Amino acid sequence: MLARRARLADPKEHMQAQQRRRIPWTTLISLALVGVLATLAALNWPKIRVKSLEALALIEAARPFWLLLAILAILAGFLCAGQIYGRVLAALGYRAPPLWLSAAALVTMLLSQALPVGTVASYAFLTTSLRRRHIPATSVAVIASLELLSWGGAMLLLFVYGMVYVLATTSDSTLAGASLTGFTTVGLMIGVYLFIGSRPRDTMLAWAMRVKRLLDRLFGSVSSETQVRRMVDELAHNRQLVLEQPLRVLSLIGLQLIIFTLHSLALLAILHGLGVTIGPLEALAAFGLSLIVSAYTLLPAGGGTVEAALTVALTIQGVPLEAALGATVLFRLFSFWLMLPVAALCYRLLLRRVPEPPAGN
Repeated sequence: MLARRARLADPKEHMQAQQRRRIPWTTLISLALVGVLATLAALNWPKIRVKSLEALALIEAARPFWLLLAILAILAGFLCAGQIYGRVLAALGYRAPPLWLSAAALVTMLLSQALPVGTVASYAFLTTSLRRRHIPATSVAVIASLELLSWGGAMLLLFVYGMVYVLATTSDSTLAGASLTGFTTVGLMIGVYLFIGSRPRDTMLAWAMRVKRLLDRLFGSVSSETQVRRMVDELAHNRQLVLEQPLRVLSLIGLQLIIFTLHSLALLAILHGLGVTIGPLEALAAFGLSLIVSAYTLLPAGGGTVEAALTVALTIQGVPLEAALGATVLFRLFSFWLMLPVAALCYRLLLRRVPEPPAGN
């Protein structure tokens, strides 16, 4: 009792003690993922080595025409991503050049993939670059919220499509059972999210604080009250955006689905370049199944988890392992690694301040 009073008497010291007990969840989860990947690689190393050599031979013999088509499809996806920002800006009464919008989308997307805290870094970049075009912070917050909301909605739709496609086309009972389990889990998560998201803000905050207190008792201080309030406020804000602008949100989700489709077509072209023929629906399903991994990985550049997920998703669609490995390597090379120098150049250019317009105009 005396110790409790002493903590209350010195809140600063109590806060420092809570911070010292805070568990580094990001680090622990990242290390766990690396450990799982390393263990799987070690257990299957002989087969992986053989298949990797076969994949390398396939890459060396790939047909350049199909690879060029893949690169063009990926570039078209980034150009389309810029239109998401453009549409929201236009609705708020602002305009920006199409190439500027596409470059901003490229940098934002690659930042979110390249860093463990990519969402924070990409939001900071988007805020800074738009403020330098004299767009107020309130408008930047709306743009970022709508972009993230539409991306998450499109990702879930594509993931559900991938699950349904596997269930409808596979004859493997084990694979069908795993897909049904995944589909049911996602369905329950969406149902819980919709139920919680439809509650009044004060109710959501009260529930969130109860969960926080429970986690604090079990694991120490996981998050602060400020972080919990911010999360609830963001959920309430996104709900309000959907209620006020449902057609705009749906149109942005449609644009995100077009981007994902273009990237899946790039994957399809790469497979054709490697001599593997699958249909567009199979490629789209494989891309949808792997996409959800990129949303939740905490490792820099995916740390191999995205590549592993895409390889597994392609083999589920009947692609031989060596071809799936080769296609994954080329797809990540074209859509991420080769784009990094371009994104770095765009980053420097976009953060230049735009001159103020003349006072008389």
